[in-house]
This record gives sequence, C-alpha cells and structure tokens, in this order.
Amino acid sequence: METLQLNIEGMGSAHCVMIVKNTISKLPGTEILTIEVGKSQIKYDKGKTSPDQIIGAIEKAGYNAKRA
Repeated sequence: METLQLNIEGMGSAHCVMIVKNTISKLPGTEILTIEVGKSQIKYDKGKTSPDQIIGAIEKAGYNAKRA
C-alpha cells in the first residue's frame, strides 16, 4: 500500500467532506486515513488504482485536488 496526501480546494463544509469521502471509497484498493476540509491522506493499492485515478475522481465530483 502506498500513501497519497492531497490538498483539496473547494471543500467548505462537512457535506463536502462526505462527498469526497464517498467518492474515494468507491475506488478499488483505497483506504482513507484522514479527511477534513481541504485535505486528505489516502492509502491505496497501486495494483488496483493510481493517484491520477483518485485525483480524477475527486475532480469529477467538483473539487480541485493536488498532491500535498
């Protein structure tokens, strides 16, 4: 398992946190270590998903994500 730290722009409330959490949880091989407004730390199985896929899913949900 690899660890990915992200800064996520556009999150302003607990509702936004829940949306991003649900988005990440749907990806295979991911485990959310921490998530709060503006940032997240995720463990992922590089054989099942990639940082680009995780970032892409978050952006598709309407937020801007970048590696921290």
